[in-house]
Amino acid sequence: MFCFRFSATKKKSFITVTNAVMISLIYCIIIFSSGTTAQRAAVGIGSKLKKTFGGGASSDGFLFSGKRQKTYIEGEGNEDDEGFGTNWVLIETLCDVSRESIGIAATMLAMVFGLLYLFLMGRPELERIEQKNTDEGEIIVQDDHIKTMKKMDLGFRGFRMELKGKKKDQKNRLILDGSIRGRARPGRMLAIMGPSGAGKSSVMHALAGKVNASPKIELEGSRYINGDTITGESQIPAAFVKQEFNFFPHMTVRETLAFRVELKLGSLISKKAQAERVEELINDLSLGRAADTIVGDAKVRGISGGERRRLAIACELVSNPSVIFLDEPTSGLDSTAAATLVTALRKLADSGETVVAVIHQPSQHVFSSFDDLLLVSEGKQMYFGETSKVRDYMDRHVTRASGEMGTAEHVLNCISRSAMPGESAEDVSRRIDKLASLAEEQEIDLGEKSVSDNTVKSYRGDSNVRRANIFVQFKLLLRRSLRENFRSKASLIIKFVQQISLGLIYGTIYHLGDDQASIMDRFGLLSLIAIGGSNMAMASTIRSFPKEKAIVSGELGDHMYGTLPYFIGKAISEIPLTAFFNSLFGVLVSSLTGLNNTLQKMKRFLGLVSLHGLAGQSAGLMIGAVAPNQDAALALFPAIMVLNIIFDGKNISEENTPRFLRWLPKVGLIKWGFEGMSLNEFEGLTFNTSGPRRGPVAKNGDDALARFGLGNNSLSTVVKAQTLIISTSWVMSYLGLTLTRQKFQTMEKPDKNNGD
Repeated sequence: MFCFRFSATKKKSFITVTNAVMISLIYCIIIFSSGTTAQRAAVGIGSKLKKTFGGGASSDGFLFSGKRQKTYIEGEGNEDDEGFGTNWVLIETLCDVSRESIGIAATMLAMVFGLLYLFLMGRPELERIEQKNTDEGEIIVQDDHIKTMKKMDLGFRGFRMELKGKKKDQKNRLILDGSIRGRARPGRMLAIMGPSGAGKSSVMHALAGKVNASPKIELEGSRYINGDTITGESQIPAAFVKQEFNFFPHMTVRETLAFRVELKLGSLISKKAQAERVEELINDLSLGRAADTIVGDAKVRGISGGERRRLAIACELVSNPSVIFLDEPTSGLDSTAAATLVTALRKLADSGETVVAVIHQPSQHVFSSFDDLLLVSEGKQMYFGETSKVRDYMDRHVTRASGEMGTAEHVLNCISRSAMPGESAEDVSRRIDKLASLAEEQEIDLGEKSVSDNTVKSYRGDSNVRRANIFVQFKLLLRRSLRENFRSKASLIIKFVQQISLGLIYGTIYHLGDDQASIMDRFGLLSLIAIGGSNMAMASTIRSFPKEKAIVSGELGDHMYGTLPYFIGKAISEIPLTAFFNSLFGVLVSSLTGLNNTLQKMKRFLGLVSLHGLAGQSAGLMIGAVAPNQDAALALFPAIMVLNIIFDGKNISEENTPRFLRWLPKVGLIKWGFEGMSLNEFEGLTFNTSGPRRGPVAKNGDDALARFGLGNNSLSTVVKAQTLIISTSWVMSYLGLTLTRQKFQTMEKPDKNNGD
């Protein structure tokens, strides 16, 4: 059976041609636009194109050169022909179209080729493939870099992990001592067990290539896939179910799975096949009763703990991986839920998958479901072999278990540091050392090929290769963000109550007139609106985004989608509700206080308030993206807010501001929000000069603005400044997400003295 796709070579050639056509069209757009500056730009681009692609046009064509170009640049020719003279007349006569029409057509074509260019850049480099059965199982080439083998035999040896001390005088902590070795085979379930803090999770993370990168960690070891050595930076192509997993709480189980299926398989299978895959996963993991229930979280009621774990496994099984790693999948589950989960894992193993799980204090039923067992204590290997033989092994080398004691409990007692009845501290040490020595002497078949047949291979992550193009990623991520925003009833109610309450408070206190005292009242009210708007927008985003960031970081680390489509979708999804709630507040406060005495002012005020709220939300997004966690983000918030209040344009003059801080007012959220609303409010106002007054008399709005030094900028300047703040915040947020995305530790080759 054959499948046809773009090969890498053809794709690169097509992208090159598309890029060239797009640049040429942009060049034409500049030529056909009016203005001497545009024509000069065209000359520059033409020369670059000539250097890049070779050749060019004659002096009478569009890419002119020599004397003609020199004459144009020096400004000869009149304003009407702009240096092109009879060329324009000839083109317009022959084509019977104006230069504007040609420019519009070129613009549209450039946009089409630009979209096509982005589309191709977002697609995987697929090749023509043949699916066939081999001794290693069915091999399907997914792209030019990764091959997913339906059966994977994993061998490992010499795992050594050391954590450097925080201070120079502190000793390094040895997490794994280099004795760890074993094998995980297709169709079998391997359990990694040990006391708390024994290093069992470290073993699995090292095997999967999922140890978080840190300069304080030294990691050594060797790993093999089907007998071939893999490089130290490789991550096993596998599903990896973490001990702590998070979901978007307001999506249903079915929607969560459908999202992942379309992202990972959307370009490979039809819509009908995608829906069938979702139903298959729901049935295989016994999620039918919860399929249309929202997932929930600690605050939102949703599915049960056992169902959440099974959903986490289903999400990782979307692309049918060959290996499944699970970190304590049964922890926190009751016996029934744990049994259901292990039964599902057993089905996967029976279908040929390789299952590796860290198990903590399992029941006898769960323990006996595993085929192989790796015991670890204090970073040392205690046993590797079949689960069914471990009880007899411990009876022979340590002590016999009582008839009523389960095998799992007996095994853990034998390898733990806790003293058995009648044991001294020296006896405990001798017991641990004896088991470690026996494990080191044990002969284990790791499935490693001979030196002549062994080839070093590299794998760049799990089997969840990014398959959807950038536009599909953006569509799915935008839809998910919008669902979360509009389904979060508690958040919507809180924001609604906040805006209504503030509007009523301001409306109760402020009643603005045209006397001199109302000038200060207006400035005071607008200042409070600016401070409150940015405060609430920033605080709300800082509280919520770090939780989402924890989910997104894992998905980015798994190469499910790119940072750019996620962030664009996230930023756009925030606009509707931000505009709605700020407009609701704006209408209420204007009606009750007497602000914005004309319809035109009211419209501008609603736009300015919404823009100000979006700027605050963008700044909160930037803080949440850059900060390592929620606590750090919340710690940064007060300092940033205080700086914005100080440099809001009225609390300190520019002359008295320290020179190294004079740039802060230019990026001040409150300053630009307050100034924009003030310019809009005081435009065209006149004030009564009779009656009691404080300070100089202001006859009109311009006089009032001058007293506060606010008349120097126009409303368009304010809008541009806030737009620039929003754009800059978005760019910084994008960079923050990119730089803080999950990275994994490279495994170095083991010391010859370890693990042999």
